[in-house]
Amino acid sequence: MIEKLLEKQNLSRREKLAFFRSMLKREMDVMNEYCVINLPTEYRAELCHIENIKKLNLARLLQVIEYYDPDFIKILATTDPRVRTFIGYYFDFLKANPYQYEALEHKNLFGNWDFIKYKLRILFPKLTLNEIESFKFKRKEFIDYVMKKTGESRESIEMKLNNATWYESVPYLELEEEMSKLWHPEPIMTDEEWAFIKRHIRGRKNIFIKENGTEKFVYVDVDIPDEELDKYRRDREGLKRLLMERLNIDESGAEQILRKAGWESETYHIIPPVHTDVVLDYGSTQAVKEKVEEERQELDYGNVANFIRHIGGLELETLNYYDLIYEKVEEDVQLILDRIILTHRRVLGKLFGIFYTADPLMAEAILTIDPKRLDFLKELTTKITVKDKKFDLNSNTTAWKIVKQRITARLPEVSEEDIENFKGKRAEFIKYASQKTGKQEETVNMILEECGWTKTEEIPPFLRQIGP
Repeated sequence: MIEKLLEKQNLSRREKLAFFRSMLKREMDVMNEYCVINLPTEYRAELCHIENIKKLNLARLLQVIEYYDPDFIKILATTDPRVRTFIGYYFDFLKANPYQYEALEHKNLFGNWDFIKYKLRILFPKLTLNEIESFKFKRKEFIDYVMKKTGESRESIEMKLNNATWYESVPYLELEEEMSKLWHPEPIMTDEEWAFIKRHIRGRKNIFIKENGTEKFVYVDVDIPDEELDKYRRDREGLKRLLMERLNIDESGAEQILRKAGWESETYHIIPPVHTDVVLDYGSTQAVKEKVEEERQELDYGNVANFIRHIGGLELETLNYYDLIYEKVEEDVQLILDRIILTHRRVLGKLFGIFYTADPLMAEAILTIDPKRLDFLKELTTKITVKDKKFDLNSNTTAWKIVKQRITARLPEVSEEDIENFKGKRAEFIKYASQKTGKQEETVNMILEECGWTKTEEIPPFLRQIGP
């Protein structure tokens, strides 16, 4: 049916609805392929993470279905009273968490402890948020505690933790992460990507602004013609100033608009990698080590490469369907498809990374077939990251050095020596950097958070290995 609908030039609203319902079924069928065969521990953990990421595309696809069938989500949400119970937990979390409505941003659905907590609250309703918080970084102890309190089996609890993106041997993985050019070489912005940014800058945006010293949640309407936006294709700061002037908002508000449009940083960034390099840690117990060795002996590793090729083929076929339907749907639906397509491409990139460890000969042939890529490949060599379990940023020289480099990439007016002088004095550095760069203290604070120097001064998620 999908192929027949794609052959038609003009589709009715009901035909479009049927197409996207079929795509939803297809996406769910592909998801079911991810964890069905006996894969080794390291592959199974990563593929389960991709399966969780794909749930985000399922949610977006439901948005498209809701566009053509407005009552669809309402029926899902109101038929079973348990949904209301779970939503109650979610709003309890919103009241208590420090991020306010950032919890509604899709990029926070994965790999952040504060956002994982409320998912655990839903999966284990007999536990309180305080109980869950006491087991931060203690996955093994959490499982033992839940087994005693609820009587659930270890396998059932493990499955729930994976669904909440709290993995045993994979670090907290962020779906979208701000990266500087030092870690992620930025390509030249293509016409297609610039069109994507322009389309997402325009329209109604919700932002936080400061008014009389207090933070206020407001809506602004951005309506800047293409001809004017084109002048700022390579001038992010200039566009930010234009937004401040046109909408009468501060720098923080203009920055929020640019980020919502997908223009993440000075060094041009739309959608960063699915996650950073992973080094797996199977644990210290002899039983775990023996289990991993047993899996490796039993499994023919050629099956892993075959499985990745199989999954990759299904994902490519699905991506083709989205590309072919794109021009036949309304602009509002195209906006959602943009995000679905970009996430699909990142999923394919992550699958290729796993494939590289399963069939290096073919993967290297793909990357090295063109000698002109040599300089590009040199930029991609792995950086050393933190793999221990001590999370004090100030005491870990490797993490602190990388965070300093990221800050200087975002704030070139300050040097690494300047930052070193304020080690352990974050609040004082914010005032210093604000004076030196001319940026507001709120903006500097936001940059520090994104670069890894958080208020808690813990090692940031992208530089640490977290497990039991």
